[in-house]
This record gives sequence, structure tokens and C-alpha cells, in this order.
Amino acid sequence: MIRRLLATACCVAVIGCSGAAPEATTPAAVPSAAAAAAPEGGVLLSDLGYNFAPAGFSVPDESMITERVDQENTVVAVFTSPSGPDVAAYLRMTLPDQGWEITADGNGSLLFERGEEYGAFTVTGDYAALSLRWDARS
Repeated sequence: MIRRLLATACCVAVIGCSGAAPEATTPAAVPSAAAAAAPEGGVLLSDLGYNFAPAGFSVPDESMITERVDQENTVVAVFTSPSGPDVAAYLRMTLPDQGWEITADGNGSLLFERGEEYGAFTVTGDYAALSLRWDARS
């Protein structure tokens, strides 16, 4: 139950509320063929069974994802391992090389974007959650 609440809270915090339903769009293709391979110590979300993850997006290779959302306009992963601070450190190290700009970093949370793709990561207790979206910004 806690995991579902965490995943829901993360989605609501990242996506926000909007009076009009946003139009679903597909993620932009990553222009570099090098983005198709995960950095050392990482694994692509697509290799973990995500069908709609942004091309080339990776997480630590020892990730244990216990809850997931895999939709055309949003992807969510709730981690129980590695620790939240370890996932955050991995993201800080790898996101810029994948073309993502970290726009906020503090209190165990990150916000980042790449073109029309937006991401958020947060830690609470034993859980950490990642949310990626590419719908109209709300």
C-alpha cells in the first residue's frame, strides 16, 4: 500500500493537475546511436521491459523496481534498491551525458529535462521513485 501511495504521490507531484486533458505525444528520438547503450554500471529501462521509456534512459544495473507505470506519455519506476541516494548519484553522473539538463537538485530530489521530455526523482524512507513524461507541460 505504501508503494502505491508513493508512486501515486510521485506521479501527481511531477505531472500536476490540469483542467484540460493533455495531448499524448511520443518521446523524441535520441539522435546519437551511442545513446542506445547504457553507461557503465547502468541498464536501459527498455532492457527492463519498459516499452515507452525515452530512448537511451538508464538506471543503475542493480536496480530493483517494485512498482511501475509504462504508458505512452509517462513512465514511473519505484525502487527498493539500490538506495535512493545511490540512484540519485547515478542520475547526476549520467543524465548530462545523455543530453538531460538537471534543473533542480536538493533534499533528495532531482528535476531534469531534455527537449520536450521531463523527469523527476525523489527519495522517501526506503523507497525512491522516478517519473518521466513527455506530455504538454502542466
